Amino acid sequence: MSYLNPDKGEMSPLQRNLLRIMRIFLLVAGIYITIFGGANGAERIFGILILVALAIINAPSFITKGKINAIPVEIELILLSMVLFELVWGDAMGLYVKLPYYDNFMHFMLPLYIALISMMLVYTMYYYRRLKMSLAGMAIVIVVVTIGLGGILEMGEYTYDKYLSQGPLGDITGNTQMQGSPTQDAHEDTMNDLFTDTAGGIVGALIGVLLIRRAEKEGGHWKIAEDVEKMTK
Repeated sequence: MSYLNPDKGEMSPLQRNLLRIMRIFLLVAGIYITIFGGANGAERIFGILILVALAIINAPSFITKGKINAIPVEIELILLSMVLFELVWGDAMGLYVKLPYYDNFMHFMLPLYIALISMMLVYTMYYYRRLKMSLAGMAIVIVVVTIGLGGILEMGEYTYDKYLSQGPLGDITGNTQMQGSPTQDAHEDTMNDLFTDTAGGIVGALIGVLLIRRAEKEGGHWKIAEDVEKMTK
């Protein structure tokens, strides 16, 4: 197994090819943006963050030479999608500024991804009898936690805009304001972000519940639990 030639056991050809394409694309994008910048030539910091994200995702298996299993392909594809949407398209390519509703899109998708990954982890604990909770209980807890994370993010955006955007950190990131958008002022943007965070968390949790119920209806269980468990052994 290598970075450019993933081999994660029982992986479909589609998953393997998609994983390889996304790994290669993000690696090339990270290097290019680090050297040349993004939309305005001043977004090199996001290229570095892309490379750091790739390193973190693949570090456990690489550093331990396979003693720690690589993360499940489903989770890695979700994480790579988050890097693509956020750091490549949103930040480096400037879609947060260029597309009026890209910020709303991201505040829906990121919580959806987080909630879906959380459902995978919580279901694994449930399946291996380390947690006693109904599917509804799992979904509700994950949605509430997702809303909380959205609130923390909004406080972080406010802090950056208020105290950091015009300082040394702002110079690195291009002095971009994180609150507000081409179609919304800062207050309206914040409230819409919280609503879309909530919607994304709900949809992600519901997708997880549907996948679990479909697997159980077919007489089995959500196979992701086995992959997550292997990752910790």
